[in-house]
Amino acid sequence: MSVDTYFAPVRRTDRREFKNQIVDISHSPLMNTLLKAVSGLMVVLNEDRQIVAINHAFLEAIGIHNAEEVLGLRLGESLKCVHAHGEPNGCGTTLQCVTCGAAIATMAAIENDTTDEQMCAMTTEQDGVKSDICLLIRSHPMRVDDHRWILLFAQDITQEQFWMNLERIFFHDINNSLASLLGYSDLLASEMPDHPAVQQIRAAAVRLNAEVSLQRTLSKNKEGQYEPNRDYVPLSRIKKELGLLVDGHTARIGKSYEADWPEPDVSLYTDPLLVSKVLGNMVINALEATPKGGQVRLAVEVVEEGTAVVWKVWNAAYIDEKYRHRIFQRYFSTKADSGRGLGTYAMKLFGEHYLGGKVDFFSDPAEGTVFSFRLPIDRPS
Repeated sequence: MSVDTYFAPVRRTDRREFKNQIVDISHSPLMNTLLKAVSGLMVVLNEDRQIVAINHAFLEAIGIHNAEEVLGLRLGESLKCVHAHGEPNGCGTTLQCVTCGAAIATMAAIENDTTDEQMCAMTTEQDGVKSDICLLIRSHPMRVDDHRWILLFAQDITQEQFWMNLERIFFHDINNSLASLLGYSDLLASEMPDHPAVQQIRAAAVRLNAEVSLQRTLSKNKEGQYEPNRDYVPLSRIKKELGLLVDGHTARIGKSYEADWPEPDVSLYTDPLLVSKVLGNMVINALEATPKGGQVRLAVEVVEEGTAVVWKVWNAAYIDEKYRHRIFQRYFSTKADSGRGLGTYAMKLFGEHYLGGKVDFFSDPAEGTVFSFRLPIDRPS
C-alpha cells in the first residue's frame, strides 16, 4: 500500500497565497528587525514548512546570494539534504525524516504550538560531494498581524560534534576493555580472596574504572589521521585479541556466546588491534542488545576462494526500520544518553576507513540481526 508521507504533511501553499505571505513578511517591521538583528542562522517558515524569509547569515552558510532562490523551499531542500527529494514526497515525508531533528522540531512548533530544540544529523550533497553536518535546531512559533510563522534558529555544531565523537569513541572502547578487566579481577578475587596481589589488582582495576568514568563526565561538559600497523597476522591471534575484550565482559553475564572459527588457521595482512576493535564492538553491541538467557553467535568464514575473511555476529534483537537507515551515520544515536550508541560508527570508521574492509548489517523481525565485517586477506597489489 502506497503512502503520501511517513511523517510531516505533504501540502504546499498555493502560489498566489505564498506570494501574499512574502509581501506580509516584507512589510512587517518586527520580522524585518528579527532577520537583521539575529547574528546566527535564521529562517522563517509558513505552516506548510516552506521558507518565506531567511537572514543573511543563513544565505552565506548555504552559499546563495539571492534569497529568492530558496523562497518556497523546505529546509532540507535549501540545505541539499540527500533525502530532500526522496520518496514518497520529498523533504519531511521520507522514512529518514521520522528521525530528523529539524523535521521533529518544526512539527512540534506547527502541531503543538511549542518551542522545541533538536539536534539534526544531516548528509548533504553538492556538486556530487557528500558531507555530514550537524545542526542544533530551535523552533519557535510566532503570531504576527494575524499570521502564524515558525522561526527556525540553526547553529552549526559539526566540528564540535566531530571531535566530541572521537573523544567518546575512545571512552566507549576503553570502557569495554575496563569491563573485561573488572570481570577478570572479580573472578580472580573470588578464587583467591585473601591473596594480597589479587587484592591489589582488584583495587587498581576499580580505581582505573573510576578515573576513566570521572574523565568521561568532565569531557561531556566542555578526521583524525591514523596509519594502521599492518602485518601478516594469524586468525588465531585475532581470536585471542577478541577474547580479551569479550570473554570477561559484564555484558556476557547470563547469556550464551558461541564462536565458530575456521580450521586450519590462516593469516591476513592487517592491523590486529583495529580488527579487534571492530569485532569487539560487533559482539559487545549484540550482547548488550540480548536479554538474560539469550544467545549471541559469531561465525567466521574464509570466502571468495581464500581472498577474504568474513565475520558475522548474530543476535535475536530486531532494529526498527526507522533507525536502520541511520545506523552507521555519524552523530546519530538510537540511544537516549548522549555519547552512547557509538559502537556502530566505530565499526565503520575502523573497519572501512582505516582497514579497507566492508561493514554491513541485516535485521528482520523473524530472523534477528546480523552485523558482518568483510576484510581482504592479502595486502593491496
